[in-house]
Amino acid sequence: MRHRLLIAAVGASLLVHAALAGAAESLAAPPQAAVRMQPLAAPSAAARPLQLAAVPSAAPSKPGVAAWPAQGSIRYRVMYGEGGFEVGEALHDWTHDDKRYRMTVSLKTTGVMDLLRSLQYEQRSEGRIGPKGLVPEHFRVEQSGKKPETAEFDWNTGQVTMRRGSRTRTAPVERGDQDLLSLWHQIGLTDAAALPDELKVVSGKSATPSVLERVGAEQLVLPIGRLDTQRLRARALSGKLSIDVWLAREYGTLPVRIRITDDKGDVLDQQAVEVRLAPPGQAAVKLVGSDDGKGASPGPVGTLAAAQEKIELRADDRAAASNHE
Repeated sequence: MRHRLLIAAVGASLLVHAALAGAAESLAAPPQAAVRMQPLAAPSAAARPLQLAAVPSAAPSKPGVAAWPAQGSIRYRVMYGEGGFEVGEALHDWTHDDKRYRMTVSLKTTGVMDLLRSLQYEQRSEGRIGPKGLVPEHFRVEQSGKKPETAEFDWNTGQVTMRRGSRTRTAPVERGDQDLLSLWHQIGLTDAAALPDELKVVSGKSATPSVLERVGAEQLVLPIGRLDTQRLRARALSGKLSIDVWLAREYGTLPVRIRITDDKGDVLDQQAVEVRLAPPGQAAVKLVGSDDGKGASPGPVGTLAAAQEKIELRADDRAAASNHE
């Protein structure tokens, strides 16, 4: 019985990105101001990260497209629950040319959990880069065994159209609203003081009113090493789900940890075990029209040109992550 409950819980948690959109169909109390610091407890000697083989020269720590690596990928170890039970891995990659962007994240179960219940889940986001950051145009979710979900943004009319099979719905959107995936980078490309207090987070199901909370600076211990980060939180106004994102200040404000918590206290924690990127200022692949003529298609997302210098941080896959709050 316990195993069946755990499998069901993990299955739901792996889809928690999409759950944010459905969590706020009816809103609860208005958002509360939340600007606070939570110091990181010193790790035990056994949990200390590996020493980095090489540390690149400091990249710009200020937010903005100029500090955003033109191409890259981050591989995460995915853990479930406060005890950090490993259930899978996620691979996030992106590319941009200062005018357009394209990114994906793919989650899959691994190890024992994959034998018990195999799940695969992918999100894709693409759109323009404007003066205030990312302007998503197309968002898509694919999950094994289910129909794809899409969201098409029409910024001229201020509407987003979401489809799943024959079901279609629309919702109003405003500049600054993001999809579930573009949010990861938008909060890093925009100065924390300039971020809106509220925004809608769009999936293929609905546009969820959410609040952004600026938690503060933290020194974070990850499998790839000790990093100075800025922590922000996106919380559905219903209070049913929140996403904490830690942005690496010296690595293009990249999302090196994403921790998702629902109203029951269930936790899905993604921690970076590998980072590969082209430094800011390197020429990116030019994004041209996609097959359907609606978006960008630069080739394999996250592929780094052989001629480009690479920064790579990697942890021993056997090293255990130490951040379980």
